[in-house]
Amino acid sequence: MSDPGHIFVYGTLRQGSNHPMAKRLSAQARLVGKAHAPGHLYDMGWYPAALFDDNAAARIVGDVFALPRGGRLLAEIDAYEAGDPNYERIALQLSVAGAGRIAAWTYGVASPPSPRIIPGGDFLAHWNAKTRRPVRL
Repeated sequence: MSDPGHIFVYGTLRQGSNHPMAKRLSAQARLVGKAHAPGHLYDMGWYPAALFDDNAAARIVGDVFALPRGGRLLAEIDAYEAGDPNYERIALQLSVAGAGRIAAWTYGVASPPSPRIIPGGDFLAHWNAKTRRPVRL
């Protein structure tokens, strides 16, 4: 797949996260909308891991952003995601609310990294219920 020009984020980079990289993404990219992809989201402590699976009934909830041209922001996000060596940048097709199907980059793992599946596939809702405070990393 050629460069899709979009990114799907489902954890600390989502709209509403207080993480500095989430703020950078929101400032430099255009929010397209909320999206979901088939798969399972795993609780890794202060961040999630996604195992995408076209055959899964469960959905991973996140946001899609249109990336600016040039690739600089995507390279910065690649460096941020490199903190977990199990992550790999992959391209996938997503259902975006009000926009239909969109191709986007995202980061996933190849096998279940933890036995702790996040119910409902929404990391921000899970984190806020778990800690009773907004995401601030």
